[in-house]
Amino acid sequence: MEYNIHDTTVLKEEILSPEEKKTWVLYMKVLTAAGLGDVSEWMKLDMSMPQMKVLMLLNNHGSLKVSEIAEKMGASLSNMTGLLDRLEQSKFVERKHSERDRRIIVVELTEEAKNIFRSIYQKGHEKIKNSLQRLNDGEKEKVNEGLAILEKALRPERG
Repeated sequence: MEYNIHDTTVLKEEILSPEEKKTWVLYMKVLTAAGLGDVSEWMKLDMSMPQMKVLMLLNNHGSLKVSEIAEKMGASLSNMTGLLDRLEQSKFVERKHSERDRRIIVVELTEEAKNIFRSIYQKGHEKIKNSLQRLNDGEKEKVNEGLAILEKALRPERG
């Protein structure tokens, strides 16, 4: 069987109802079509998957302590040191002393790495803009209403 990110048959058990599968497929198609699934910018870089994961973590969280990155990735501190060394040599991250506690080292994306994310997002913004221009005002309102409902449903529950 050929693997497809939109395909729900790869699940080993029936987790999604037919209606939920339909929502999943549409959700994945929108994400991919918007450019967030476009990896062409990443493919130009000489980088391992763990290195990409570190960059994505930092993009989502801002600066993180080395121990936080290791924990989120399920890696040891010694492995993380080597990984960060390579990213720092490639000028994608920089390590700094924490302003609150000089003993703590935090890792941040460099402007070069931020520009990679900006490029990916810009392409996505352009695709969305071009796509929305093909819709009438009523359709645009429906899209916004549906996305607002989905965003609300995806928020973590607060106990």
